[in-house]
Amino acid sequence: MRMVLSVLIAVMAHGVQADTLFATKTLRARHVLTAEDVLLKSETIAGAASDPESVIGAELLRSVYAGRPILLDNLAQPTLVDRNEVVRAVFTLNGLTIETEARALQRGRLGDVINAMNLTSRKSIRAEVLANGELKVLP
Repeated sequence: MRMVLSVLIAVMAHGVQADTLFATKTLRARHVLTAEDVLLKSETIAGAASDPESVIGAELLRSVYAGRPILLDNLAQPTLVDRNEVVRAVFTLNGLTIETEARALQRGRLGDVINAMNLTSRKSIRAEVLANGELKVLP
């Protein structure tokens, strides 16, 4: 126990370096990160991402300037449906399936419930965003 305590005190006194991801260029909000967008440096910054594999494919919520750290709070799942995009909407109930086109009235990520307009009836619908970018109309 005494040895563990002395090692812990030594580590705290000298600090521990962790890897941190930095932007290689200025990245705009809504940009989906790729491997070319990030650079791993041996620095410790609280709240910053440290694993490239966990951030590649994530979407930025706010812009990040070149050389600045990529913060975890600034990352989200990528948007699958953009506002005003025409997408396929599917309604299923008791074995009956109806497919139509709808215009998304909001942006949506996987699992988000958004408002859309059925282009055939011009009625407003609520729908869940699916992984393939389609909408599952809610009853």
